[in-house]
Amino acid sequence: MPALLKTIFLSIVALIGALLALTLVSSAGGWLPSLFGLHPGSEAQLGWDLAFSVLGGIAAIAFATYYAPCWPRAHGTSVWLLLVLGAGYGLWLMGGDFPRWFAVSLLLSLPVQLLLGWWFGRRPSRSATQA
Repeated sequence: MPALLKTIFLSIVALIGALLALTLVSSAGGWLPSLFGLHPGSEAQLGWDLAFSVLGGIAAIAFATYYAPCWPRAHGTSVWLLLVLGAGYGLWLMGGDFPRWFAVSLLLSLPVQLLLGWWFGRRPSRSATQA
């Protein structure tokens, strides 16, 4: 029973850490544009926000995948599903406030976020490191 509790605890920590990684990358994307002189509401600012949304998703999926105690892709996929729900909900409520290219790019980036997050979150196999 203690091994099961440890696995559950580490899974929760990996998922919470993934959400923190998403928050950190997204918040960095929020304060950096003012340093570069991007004006709020401009197309460049919107592109910047999209880029950091995608980078945040990749970082979150990679974190959950890397630190999962077991079934790493399932952990990454669960974070990805939260991103899909968040993107869908945001576009449903505020979709008309954004240009069509933003909505389409955000939706098309979701599978890319999953694949890159899995790729960056992979760990070398134990048999390769023991040789």
